[in-house]
Amino acid sequence: MLARIKNIYVIIIIICSTSFFKLSMLGPIAKLGEILGVGIIVVLLLMHIVYGDQKTFPHHFTVFILLIFLSLITSMLMARFSRDQNFADTLFAQRAIYYYLFYFLLHQLKVRPADLERIFIIFGFLHVALYLVQFFLFPRIIFDVFILEHRGTVRIYLKGSDYLAIAYFMSIQAFFRTNKIKFLIYTMVFFSIFVLLGGRQTMAIMAFTLVLFLIFSKKVRSRLFIGFLVAVCIGLVFIMFQGIFEALVTQSIHDRSRGSEYIRIVATKYFLTDFIKSPWAYITGNGMFAPHSSYGIEINRLMARGYYLSDIGLFGNYVIYGAFFVMGVIGICIKSLTIRINSTQAYIRYMFIAIVLALLTGGGFVNSDFICATMCLLYIIDISNVSLKEDLKIGI
Repeated sequence: MLARIKNIYVIIIIICSTSFFKLSMLGPIAKLGEILGVGIIVVLLLMHIVYGDQKTFPHHFTVFILLIFLSLITSMLMARFSRDQNFADTLFAQRAIYYYLFYFLLHQLKVRPADLERIFIIFGFLHVALYLVQFFLFPRIIFDVFILEHRGTVRIYLKGSDYLAIAYFMSIQAFFRTNKIKFLIYTMVFFSIFVLLGGRQTMAIMAFTLVLFLIFSKKVRSRLFIGFLVAVCIGLVFIMFQGIFEALVTQSIHDRSRGSEYIRIVATKYFLTDFIKSPWAYITGNGMFAPHSSYGIEINRLMARGYYLSDIGLFGNYVIYGAFFVMGVIGICIKSLTIRINSTQAYIRYMFIAIVLALLTGGGFVNSDFICATMCLLYIIDISNVSLKEDLKIGI
């Protein structure tokens, strides 16, 4: 019973981190979801610190998360004195980063890793369902997110896509371990959503990590047979979405022809040079912008020109939160890829390989839904590492 209550807490926090998936019918209420999630995390964390069991597993990522919280302080000061944005606006604007506290709450709750993995799968399939609903009902808007009809598809930037990626890697691992066709079907279903999204880099990363999984997985019984099945499925996916792939190739050729004038390169150069008002900002960052402040208005003006901080990945995070934040992110990635974990959690390793490959164009470490999913993975890594060292069954 207690385990179920803990799982419900986790599910509620995950839903809040997506701002209730930004359902249009909820209107302004959806925006309160992110704040509600932070409130739940803080209240539960304080209650468990005061009244809960103080015995917890080793926290291998505390230093890196503390660096990220340090970056909030330094960047907030820079936003005040360099961008004339008051502290209250900045505190509210950077609310997504408070979800890093979820890591410490998970350690206090002692949620079973197997339960978290079931939650990953549930939210992975939920993402598939929600994406397809919006895709087929378009142009009717169900979710108040960025939607673009482009590259031969409808690109829907739905919240919670990180659980789709985790479920994708879990399905790959399950298929390689068991050779059961149902897991290969799950993998192709998840990959199909990446295709519908029309993200060239996302598809390339997911396909590349699939190949890495095939090459390095010790659980693969017949690489030749598995490779053949995967190739057949990829071929079927290509046939099904041929129009999208052709549009992606055309777009890639166009972007390559622009060379140094490619908008992401231009935006990166601008944000790292002319945008900086104080030399100290190269260390502290400029702070998170509030939409209605003069600083936020400046950012909105730049976005109208096609300069998106979210499009330049870790560089964009650096511009906002500074060097301490980048150090924290890099530390998390390196530790996740080098720490020993149980082979049953190998999917986490490949998830972080994908995250590292996407760092230059994906700014996930500043998004509440991404942070929430990542904190779950870090917690599982901690438990998995302990189980190897102490030869324990994870039965918390």
